Amino acid sequence: MRFQDEQSLKDLISQLVDHNKLKPKLLEAKLIAEWPRIIGEPIAKYTERVQVHKGQLILHISSPALRNELSFQRKALAALINKELDCDFIEDVLIK
Repeated sequence: MRFQDEQSLKDLISQLVDHNKLKPKLLEAKLIAEWPRIIGEPIAKYTERVQVHKGQLILHISSPALRNELSFQRKALAALINKELDCDFIEDVLIK
């Protein structure tokens, strides 16, 4: 038996996420979970912590040489992440 106002589960979850403004936290969780795949295992190995705060990706990198190299690639890194997440989520990257 079907009702006229029936919606798919996907639509209901999407409405719930939008209504409760959960999308940024879900994108952050996805970014952290997929960090090794997005950036690659060699760089992920030196990444101690990944954080997102108000559109800024904050990376804590243990290797000074890698930290220096990534600081030159901040815009490309933001573009890569936004492409992988399929939205404009990261505006800037801060390397610590």
